[in-house]
Amino acid sequence: VGPFVEAFTELGIHSKLDIIPGSNALMYRRPGGEWVTTVNRAGKQETDATENMFKAWQLAPQEREVALQALAEMVLLAPEQLEALDEVSVQQWVAQRGDMPRPLFGFFAVQANLMATGMYELVAMSELSRIMQIFGGSTTGYPRGGYARLVGDIVDVLKANGGEVRTRARVEKILVEDGRVTGVTTEDKVFRAPIVVSNAGIQPTVLKLVGEEHFDKAYVNYVKGIVPSLGFTCQRYIFSKPVLEHGVYIGTSEDSYIDVPRLDEIRDGKIPETVSVYGVVPANFDPEMAPPGKQMLLIGTWCSPDPGGKEVRLLQRKVDQQFDEMFPEAVPYIESREGYVGPAQVAALSRDAVLPGLGGEAVGLGVTVGYCGRNKPSPKAPISGLFYVGHDAGGGAFVGTHQVVSSGLRVAELVRHYFLERKAVRR
Repeated sequence: VGPFVEAFTELGIHSKLDIIPGSNALMYRRPGGEWVTTVNRAGKQETDATENMFKAWQLAPQEREVALQALAEMVLLAPEQLEALDEVSVQQWVAQRGDMPRPLFGFFAVQANLMATGMYELVAMSELSRIMQIFGGSTTGYPRGGYARLVGDIVDVLKANGGEVRTRARVEKILVEDGRVTGVTTEDKVFRAPIVVSNAGIQPTVLKLVGEEHFDKAYVNYVKGIVPSLGFTCQRYIFSKPVLEHGVYIGTSEDSYIDVPRLDEIRDGKIPETVSVYGVVPANFDPEMAPPGKQMLLIGTWCSPDPGGKEVRLLQRKVDQQFDEMFPEAVPYIESREGYVGPAQVAALSRDAVLPGLGGEAVGLGVTVGYCGRNKPSPKAPISGLFYVGHDAGGGAFVGTHQVVSSGLRVAELVRHYFLERKAVRR
């Protein structure tokens, strides 16, 4: 939970951060169609997780040696070695190791989707390695009361320190005069401020909220060229009684990854035989997250970030079908399948679509070679007083919301420093 602990500590509310540990089930579909499940329970593992994985993969002794060497090399990389991999894709790193067992190759390609929310031809090996190192030494957990409670706790601190939260006040424009921000406008009001921190994403901020005309052309082209993450489409299942035992379920196969050619095929309506799925049962961490006697599963898979992607509904149907195959004993207890959402809803709620085929990213930008590690986009815009915060800039080496929080911590310090500088020289 790294960045969350740091953030809650800095805010003076560390005691409110209650992360409940739980188990996760890794489900692997063998080539013959059999699903094999490995369970990792909270706390110290009795059995080596790698050994369980190799059994599921049915590796021969020599193949195990190759796999163990590759995995050990990845998780034991020193900081300076990781930095050198900012310019190396997962695909390139794998190719440098020569022939490897098919399940091991599939593992790296799948993890690029799952952990870095990108495709293995594009994801920087440094980013995947850093994430895997973090996960290798941690336990699956979920915040008591859900993520909404975390946000509520932070909002309480904001209000206690004189801040205000405005709802139904979507920013329509960031105002700029003489190369400096001067505030923002909503539908019916202007808010004047010498500092603006945008969490709308670097592309929507530059191309829409501020406008290309306020930036150097080279910078605009750089921003347009940043590659987005994959999208994520998901749905909810409501069960008439608790039927799933674990907190997190991850389903994969050696062939369930999305790479660039497969993404094109999926866009054309050709859905793979097996898709990687990620599911969470919140009540298996915190019983208060579901009514007594009920259970809810949130489950989904990766897709293109295109808000208009026609493949999303096909993938949702595939997840429904695959769930029935993975959990036949749970199917009779499904009361409803609902809440089908994807990139279109992301773009409508939190991330404007400002470039063709983009806007529904699951996490944002900055997951590929050239934009990770030391190459992460700067959170400080070329316009005075404008900062970006979120997955696109400032953070790194964490998954999703963790990277967002790490960005917030860093950007907060940059903003504070900028404020003190300007106050000191009275600009």
